[in-house]
Amino acid sequence: MSHPVSLAGKLQRVLFPRLLAALFVVSILICGAVLYFAQEQVADRQMHHAKILQDDIQISLQDALRLLQSVADNDIIVNSFIDYEQRDTYLPLFFRTLRLTRSDAFRLALYDFAAQPIITKNWNSALPDDFVQQWQSRTLEAGSKTVEVTADGVMLAVPVRLGDSVEGALVLYVDRIEDLIYPRENTAVQIITDNDNVVLYSSDDTVVARGQSFSDSQFANWISQTLHWNTLNVHSLAPLSTVYQSLFWLLSLLLCCIIATVLISVYAVRRSASLAGETLSSLHNSIAESMYNQTPSRSVAPPDEAAELALIRDAFDELKDNLLSISLSNRQFANVIDSLEELLVVLDNNDNVLMANRPYSDSAHTLGFDHRMLSSLKNEVSESSSTIDKSYVNKYHQEVTIKWELLPFSDQNKNIIGSILIGNNVTERRKLESMNRLMSHAMQSATVAIGIAEFTESRLSIIYVNEYFTRLTGYALDDVKGKPLVTLTGQQTELQKIEIINTQIQSGESVDETIVLHKQNGSVFHTRLILTPVRYNKTVTHYVAFCQDITEQEQTRRYLIDAKAKAEESARLKSSFLASMSHEVRTPLHGVSGTLQLIDNTPLDERQQYYLSLARQSLQNLQHIVDDILDFSKIEAGQLNIERINFNLPLLIKTITAQYEPECEKKSVTLHTTTAFNDATMVCGDPVRLRQILGNLLSNAVKFTESGHIKLQFLLDKNQHQLTLTGRVTDSGIGIDKDKCESIFEVFTQEDSTTTRRFGGTGLGLAITRQLCQLLGGDIEVDSQKGTGSTFQFTIHLLPANELPAAEAIDSAAAPIDSVPQSLRILLVEDNKINQIIAKENLKNHKLMMAETGEAALAALRHVKTPFDLVLMDCQMPVMDGYEATRRIRAGEAGQTHQTVPVIALTANAMKGDKEACFEAGMTDYISKPFTAEDLARVLGRISA
Repeated sequence: MSHPVSLAGKLQRVLFPRLLAALFVVSILICGAVLYFAQEQVADRQMHHAKILQDDIQISLQDALRLLQSVADNDIIVNSFIDYEQRDTYLPLFFRTLRLTRSDAFRLALYDFAAQPIITKNWNSALPDDFVQQWQSRTLEAGSKTVEVTADGVMLAVPVRLGDSVEGALVLYVDRIEDLIYPRENTAVQIITDNDNVVLYSSDDTVVARGQSFSDSQFANWISQTLHWNTLNVHSLAPLSTVYQSLFWLLSLLLCCIIATVLISVYAVRRSASLAGETLSSLHNSIAESMYNQTPSRSVAPPDEAAELALIRDAFDELKDNLLSISLSNRQFANVIDSLEELLVVLDNNDNVLMANRPYSDSAHTLGFDHRMLSSLKNEVSESSSTIDKSYVNKYHQEVTIKWELLPFSDQNKNIIGSILIGNNVTERRKLESMNRLMSHAMQSATVAIGIAEFTESRLSIIYVNEYFTRLTGYALDDVKGKPLVTLTGQQTELQKIEIINTQIQSGESVDETIVLHKQNGSVFHTRLILTPVRYNKTVTHYVAFCQDITEQEQTRRYLIDAKAKAEESARLKSSFLASMSHEVRTPLHGVSGTLQLIDNTPLDERQQYYLSLARQSLQNLQHIVDDILDFSKIEAGQLNIERINFNLPLLIKTITAQYEPECEKKSVTLHTTTAFNDATMVCGDPVRLRQILGNLLSNAVKFTESGHIKLQFLLDKNQHQLTLTGRVTDSGIGIDKDKCESIFEVFTQEDSTTTRRFGGTGLGLAITRQLCQLLGGDIEVDSQKGTGSTFQFTIHLLPANELPAAEAIDSAAAPIDSVPQSLRILLVEDNKINQIIAKENLKNHKLMMAETGEAALAALRHVKTPFDLVLMDCQMPVMDGYEATRRIRAGEAGQTHQTVPVIALTANAMKGDKEACFEAGMTDYISKPFTAEDLARVLGRISA
């Protein structure tokens, strides 16, 4: 009989040949994949190099062409065709400074229309004939840009236009294309050829030189990639040997890894097989020793069974036979008794313990049960003829409640031979019952309606309601038990909210909704309905509903909504009234202002000039009062916008102080200004509101100072990302009492009535100034003493200037009046006769045509032979207003000739949004009435510039 093979030998004989075969196949696949992907990677790299070279050429040509075009569009180049003095003076200097490519050997020339050179730079020899024909036919004759790249070099030409005609050309020539290419270090050979495969550029002249013919057959053992761009071919090549050279070290490393893997695998197989054999032999010895002196029952051995496994099988056969011969009944019964949660103890008729399970033994140890206690307990349960609860205190001083039950213990002949006491630990159950009673009492005593509904078949059925629910709705538990929650809904219940609640319930979500419900007597009430899901094993089984009566809160809310609507309507009516009043007041003001301006242009004697100055001063005071009232109303209604634009802070202060210097000189009052801006000039903020603040303070200082001085001090501090401007206006005027210093900032308030009678004013200037300072992030305060003067100090927040252009409003020379053309064709659209007369007189140097409505303006624009240069458009007119007329002009209803004609708004509307409405309608500029002839001339100059 042959001995079976050991487990270690069998594992080595089966696994080792397969392991070698698998390693050989994997090695072949890895090597093939490495070679394939290496070639692909080199090919991708050559394509990347070719793309970089193509982008380099394209970007260089585009940059040079764009620079060349910008030079051709320069005024010095364009004007040189018509201004020979400029050609001789500035053009040579300009040409010497030009550098349009990175090449040092570029040539540049400016030709006139007859292809004669005007000026050249580095132009040592003539261009090739092909290049000359190309740029003359394309650029001079067709007016197109020309880019040519050949073996003769690179040529770029752009037209020089004077208006719509081509007056000449600017030509750039580089004799070698490599001068436009940035040198880069890489292992690839990069070549550029033309359509005839002539090499224009080569990164390695030892491989192929410039001017030679390029052929793919010369590079059969190279990896190459080619890109076609315009008339050029961009090649990137690498020898195939470089691919394999980079892999030699990888193949060697791979071979070493394979050998190491084979050795490690052989060792692992032998070691694991040896350990398995030793482990099984040890297991056999252990089982055999434990089965000593037992009779085994043998099983049939399978063929080719390992020796160790055969020993294990024999040992298990012996163990199985021995285990089957042992009776398990006593142990099984004991295990069943011990697995019970109940306390179980069996007594004989003399109350001796025959048997007890483990839970009873543990409880007897912790609760101190003894023979006397068991006898007493047996008698108590027997007399009660039912279960009883007994309370105990364990060794941890915790109270434990056990419910005891007594059963007879009979023998096989049904004779009672003892008793069985069964105890259940009901401590937690009794606590839960107590908690349930407490919760039930709390729910019944709650002052909020509570209900519980069962969630079955996608619907909620009420199973419980508390007493407050009955008091609130009139429904008792018997009235709604088993009914759905929709029982409380009615005609006034919002169906949309019911659908939302149903959707949330079907999704098992919580609900918090305000809804109208109906009581049993039909009356309605508003309630906040909160539905909270109750889950068991992640499944919603019930919902708890809380109903809070919010009828009074809902009535209050609706009252507040109505009050808010009325307040908004009042604000709207107020805003509409202010806009109407602004328009109605500014229209006659403009009539008076314009008439006074016309009178001022007529010959007047000295007394008439004096009377006219009094009238104009009164008009300015009236306009200032109107502006103050409107500004205050805008601030109060929240309609005053704060802008953020760049402006010149020193220039703004200078222009404001210049306005008050004549009046100070008249009163012999010195006006001195000190600034500390730390070299800051441009800032970002609202120059109009800053001008208004300074104007109000300076106006008051000049008004209330009869002699002495007025000092202005300004300090600009930088704090993190913002600037703080502190301004101080000090005068030696009449001063203010200490107790009146705060009241002067109130609306319509001055120090006393004599101030109003003596100096005039509305009492709004300082109130508006404080509100403007607060809107700009700062505040204002005053320090004054009666009879010695006052000091007003204000602060506002500014920002560092950004890249936006500075505001034109702060530059008085932004649109000079002298720039207005002498004669313009102007259409005036105005329905007010007085305004027509004023405009006609102010525009008497221009050709003026009148129209009184928007429809008349459209008709005039359509039928006029010579187009108008601009339109002065009133906004408020009968039949068709200026907004609609402008929109129709932009839509082409006045003809394509006037579709882009400048339209200037002349309007008395000065409220928030009026200027924006003009621009939204398509108007070009905006003038608010009343305006002066200088205002009109300045806007005309800006439009015609």
